[in-house]
Amino acid sequence: MAAKTQTPYVIYNPAKVAKVHALRKMVTIAAAQAGLNEPVWLETTPKQPGTLQATQAVAAGASLVLAAGGDGTVRAVAAGLAGTGTPMAILPYGTGNLLSRNLQVPADNIQEAIDIAFFGLEDEIDIAWMKVSGFEGEPEALPEGTHITKQHKKFLEQRGFNPPSEDEYAFIVIAGQGWDGQMMSETNSTLKSRVGWGAYVVAGAKALTAPKMRTFLELDTGRKYVINSRSILFANCSSLMLGVVLAPDAELNDGMLDVATLETSDGLVGWADLFTKIAAQGLGIKNHVLPGTSGRLDFIQAATAHSLVKDAHPIQVDGDPLGNAREMRVRVDRKALRIRKG
Repeated sequence: MAAKTQTPYVIYNPAKVAKVHALRKMVTIAAAQAGLNEPVWLETTPKQPGTLQATQAVAAGASLVLAAGGDGTVRAVAAGLAGTGTPMAILPYGTGNLLSRNLQVPADNIQEAIDIAFFGLEDEIDIAWMKVSGFEGEPEALPEGTHITKQHKKFLEQRGFNPPSEDEYAFIVIAGQGWDGQMMSETNSTLKSRVGWGAYVVAGAKALTAPKMRTFLELDTGRKYVINSRSILFANCSSLMLGVVLAPDAELNDGMLDVATLETSDGLVGWADLFTKIAAQGLGIKNHVLPGTSGRLDFIQAATAHSLVKDAHPIQVDGDPLGNAREMRVRVDRKALRIRKG
C-alpha cells in the first residue's frame, strides 16, 4: 500500500450523477480550499459497483474517498474502505439516501454535502456483513466480498481487521427479509427516476400481499426463537425512508444490530395498525418483547444473527434486492468505517 497522499478520490455512479462536469468543478474547488490535490475520479460499472474502486483508492494512498451515487454505491464503497482507516464521505444522488439521512448529510443540497465531505466532522461507525444461502436461482447482485482482492485482505489483516469473505454482502443501514424485501424487488427503477418516493409507495402497496414467514432465529449463538412475521429486519441505525424511525434504540457505532420483527393480521386494517405502530416509534412508543405477535413491532439487540425459513422469501440489503433465499447469517464490525458527517 502506498503512503497516504493529499489526494481525494471520487467514486461516482454515472447512472445517478447526470451532471458530472458540474460536480467535478464543485469538488475540485472544495479540495483546493481544503489544501488538497486535484481529485482523482473513478467511475462505477454494473459489474464493479464501487468496492474494487475503493480498494484501489486505498492502495494509491487516498486521503479521502467520496461516494457519489445512491445507497448501492455508498454500500459498495463502504465495503472497500472498512477497516482501512481511510475516511469516506457521501454525495447523495439516490432516492433513498438512507445512510446520508442518518448522518445529517442533505440529499437536496449537493454543495452542502461537498462541504461536509471536506470540512465536516469525522466519526467511526459500524458496518455489518451478511451471508445469504439457499437462493432460488441466481442472486440479483454479487456479494461485496467477491470484489476484495487478496492484496487488500492482507492489508486488512495487517491492521488487525477481519476481512469479509467472498460470500458476504455489506450493509450499513438495514437488511431484511419478507415484506421489505418484496417491496424493494417491486420498486421500479424507471418510476423512481420519475416520481422519486412515489415509487416506494407503489411498491409498498403491492407488497402488502407478502405472506407470513415462520423463521428460526438464533442471536449471539445461544438465544433461539421461532417467529411468525411478515418481515425480519436487522437495523444498524434508526431512521429510514421519509424520516420514519423504525428502531429508535439503534446506534451506528455500538457494535449491535436491532433485530426487528413486523407482524400483522391480514387485510388493510391490520397493515394500518402496524404502520401506526411504526410511526409511533418516533414518539417514544415502542415494544421490546420477542417473539412478535399479530400487529406487533418487536425488537431485540444482538451482535450476530442467524435466520432460517423453510421457503425462500425476498431479501434486501440497504434497499437493494438480492432475490429470494432461505438463510441469512449477519455479523457486525464495530467502528470499522471512518465517515464524514454533518
